[in-house]
Amino acid sequence: MLAGALADLIYKWVQNRGINSATFVFYQATTFTVVIWIIAVIFGQPARIIPTTWVFGLPLGLLGYIGIVLFVTSLKEGSASVYAPLFRLSFIITAVIAFVVLDEPVTLAKVLGILLAVAAVLSLADLKGFAAMGRSRLRSMLYLLAATLAFGIAGALNKEAINQGSPTVPLVIVQTITFTSASFIHMLATRRVRPNGTTLRFAPLVGLLQLTWAALLFQSLQTGDASISFPIVQLSFVLTAILAVAFLREAVTRNLVIGLSAASLAVIAFALA
Repeated sequence: MLAGALADLIYKWVQNRGINSATFVFYQATTFTVVIWIIAVIFGQPARIIPTTWVFGLPLGLLGYIGIVLFVTSLKEGSASVYAPLFRLSFIITAVIAFVVLDEPVTLAKVLGILLAVAAVLSLADLKGFAAMGRSRLRSMLYLLAATLAFGIAGALNKEAINQGSPTVPLVIVQTITFTSASFIHMLATRRVRPNGTTLRFAPLVGLLQLTWAALLFQSLQTGDASISFPIVQLSFVLTAILAVAFLREAVTRNLVIGLSAASLAVIAFALA
């Protein structure tokens, strides 16, 4: 949760300093991939890869890349205190898929959590002002929604892969194959292969934060329902919003306060389910 909050804040900070999203995510992914593969090889994890790991891991890497790069791109026009909570509310999609497809139990607390999360989305997205958005802001919101959908689907697939016996670390390292490949191809397509100073300084740091986030999240899924574990992790948006207001001088609005409150209550409801 803490690692995710810091990563989201850095994404917005580096966007303010003119990074290219595709280039930044590639160097972040390279750091993530090199470190996780070194650790995996030392501990013999590649030998634990099973067919299920390949079946789920490869598409998960692609979904993960789509989600991250669209989220980072959306922050060019959007504020971290609003966009990070919306992105992390992807657990709504994960939870619904877990109910319908993975046959996880539906409880009153979970239903209440979903309703609160929907209320948070409506407040944070400020739908009343949706029609008045400029073209660039509207485009950034669409990027964000697509990123949220990709991460929500990935969350459910992660849990199902683990349910079918895929070990945690092998699942992560297989994902790096498609994640890093997609990021390399996208970077080449943008013709921005050379990183700027901000990318060189902060992309490796974010890669390590994401590695911490992924490893601990997958470990939690070994013993917990996806519809509970993911919401708790997504509580990182509260810390991101506080830090964005404090350090990036983002505005505190009534919709932000209501949205964060509803989203936090949604997380609590799932945690108590």
